[in-house]
Amino acid sequence: MDSKPSKPFQGDLDVYLAALDSVLPAEAVHGVYLTGSAALGDYRHGQSDLDILTLTTRALTEDELTGLGQLHKTLETGAQPHTDAHYISRECLGKLPLEHAAGHGYVVDGEFQRGMSGQELVAWAILDRHGITVRGPEAKSLGAAPDAGEFKAWNRGNLDGYWRMRALQVHQAISERDPDDEFLPYFAVWLGTGPGRLHRTIATGEIISKTQCADYTAELLPGYADLLKRVKASRLGDGSVTFTMNDGRLLGDLVEEVCDAAKSLP
Repeated sequence: MDSKPSKPFQGDLDVYLAALDSVLPAEAVHGVYLTGSAALGDYRHGQSDLDILTLTTRALTEDELTGLGQLHKTLETGAQPHTDAHYISRECLGKLPLEHAAGHGYVVDGEFQRGMSGQELVAWAILDRHGITVRGPEAKSLGAAPDAGEFKAWNRGNLDGYWRMRALQVHQAISERDPDDEFLPYFAVWLGTGPGRLHRTIATGEIISKTQCADYTAELLPGYADLLKRVKASRLGDGSVTFTMNDGRLLGDLVEEVCDAAKSLP
């Protein structure tokens, strides 16, 4: 049996389900599942987004997509955490995202978009291995696992594209700042617990949480262990942990080194 939703996000989940029932007819919904930090056992109340995957029985109509957009606009508070979501037809299970995905939608940082996000292979992998079933067939029975080669290639591409660019942007943004100025903890945690997860997937095929990523990256790059210890503490809710622009520079370096290290993996 899949694990059941735990109390920290149950209230938000109940609100979402009631809103979903007012927008989509029951016949259009194949199942509702939790992915992301909730599924990986790393949900932090008041900090983690609630990641929901709603599998549909068919492509959705324009009116239904408009309704979902309004649903998430109503749920959105304008700040972390968000209720993020994917609305994907079950025929797409395990597959690469469609280039033209009419009848599908997704929400990132609380904003609803039509189409597919490009993150679907990650969603399929988490659904298959760790997904929490809210409604519908049990997650593990869906056969959602993506092709291993495609998933590894996606992770390589995301490191070389998305994460290298983020490191460059960080370096550019702080290049003229006082090294002792504050670097926001949110961004420190984001940089310190992101790229290492992809490295682990490329290396082993496993998917780890953000908190686990801090430890994994510290083992991979011991020179950053002390900084990553502080990143982990901040991730776990220690409000006394602060970061400086110099820490931000080091985290930008860390991202680049993780990307470089992944290139040497078979």
